[in-house]
Amino acid sequence: MKKILYLIWIVLAGLGGAALRGMSLLHGYEADTGLPVEGYLPAMALIGLTVAVALTALLTGRLGFQSRSSWSFEQMYGNMPLLLRLVCMLCGLGAAGICAWGMYSLPDQVAEQAAVYGDQILLPGRLIVTATAVAWGLGVLSGLCMLLLARGQGSKPATRLTGLCCTVPIFWCCLDLIMVYHENSGNPVLSDYSYLLLMIIAVMASFHSIGTYLYSASGSGARWIAVAGMAVYLVFVNAGGTAAAIWQTGSAAGMLERFGTGNTLRIGALALAGLYLLIQLGCTLGKKEKQA
Repeated sequence: MKKILYLIWIVLAGLGGAALRGMSLLHGYEADTGLPVEGYLPAMALIGLTVAVALTALLTGRLGFQSRSSWSFEQMYGNMPLLLRLVCMLCGLGAAGICAWGMYSLPDQVAEQAAVYGDQILLPGRLIVTATAVAWGLGVLSGLCMLLLARGQGSKPATRLTGLCCTVPIFWCCLDLIMVYHENSGNPVLSDYSYLLLMIIAVMASFHSIGTYLYSASGSGARWIAVAGMAVYLVFVNAGGTAAAIWQTGSAAGMLERFGTGNTLRIGALALAGLYLLIQLGCTLGKKEKQA
């Protein structure tokens, strides 16, 4: 019962965080300067909620799932119902498709990052453009890896391909993290991108925790429960908050102009990765301790 309550808490907190994030995006900034409104209540509430979710995830993992560190990968993640595996495979395929769209729209993203100085237009350097293209390529591979990983989570034992499928998303998130920081390094408004950075870190840590059951002596059930819960929550905050803001304004074009094509597609791909992790989390929470 406590395991189900944890999952319900993560989802409900994520929905609440999405609403708070949506209100912050719409009304939490001054119209003339674009700076955050000092003491804006929804923004402050979102910070408090995020801290509460982090503490709950840490304590739940530490107190209730430490014993699962001795489980094998098959015991922890295997025997997933066929329908849920199909949904996870569709999530991976969708994430790969979004990242492929990101590669196709790379010229638009380069144009959005151009800076105007006087009568000159300065475009991003060749290294940045190449790194962006590589990040989208890794995103496509990561989506396909999620598909293959879910496909193998039936009754068959794990293989070397399973370990590779857990590793590629980690590299995708690492490079994406660098690119997001580079794109926002001159932005003085931390709230514009801080939750996005946290989401990427949590997704990366979640896939690393899955992989520890394959390429280390033992996994960490406590770490998996904590970081996967935080990843799902932060996906709700980012993707749900953006969707809530679009719904309230009735215009996707305005939000697209604000966040840019790259960030919008990035959030979409990570949202599908978050749904994938939510299903994985639900399945692992539903397993009984006697399976060990």
